[in-house]
Amino acid sequence: MSLWLLLFLFPGPSPSASAPEPEETPAVIRRDADWLQLVVDGYRARLEIATGVRVAVVPENELVASVEAPGGDGTFTLLLQSDFLATLSEDEVRAVVAHELGHVWIFTHHPYLQTEKLANDIARQIVTRQTLVLVYEKLWKVLGTKGDLAVFVGD
Repeated sequence: MSLWLLLFLFPGPSPSASAPEPEETPAVIRRDADWLQLVVDGYRARLEIATGVRVAVVPENELVASVEAPGGDGTFTLLLQSDFLATLSEDEVRAVVAHELGHVWIFTHHPYLQTEKLANDIARQIVTRQTLVLVYEKLWKVLGTKGDLAVFVGD
């Protein structure tokens, strides 16, 4: 008997008899300092920031996310409040990092021009305006304030 005849007579299990599809597992969003440091280092390279930036996830930060000027070793510290970090998607985490690195870029190039808009202009080289908008909405909810998105992220 030829192979095609065998396949025709015995085609194999029917689709209903196939193994069940594995359950989809939700994507794990990493927010630990090691992963954040990898994001920071990658974005530093893309933005051509030579100065070191270390990450610290902290229980409280008055600004929720901020960058401290370099200490004696010349390294900036990017501080992220842990409970705020937990509310963000991966894209939003990346947008926060890009924004804070925007401040580092400004500080290392034009230290007297610090503005939120300029930090976001730098960040928008890496992340989208829409993601920055989502971050500001969450940030303002946490802080109990509101601002003009056009002033912060432009058009």
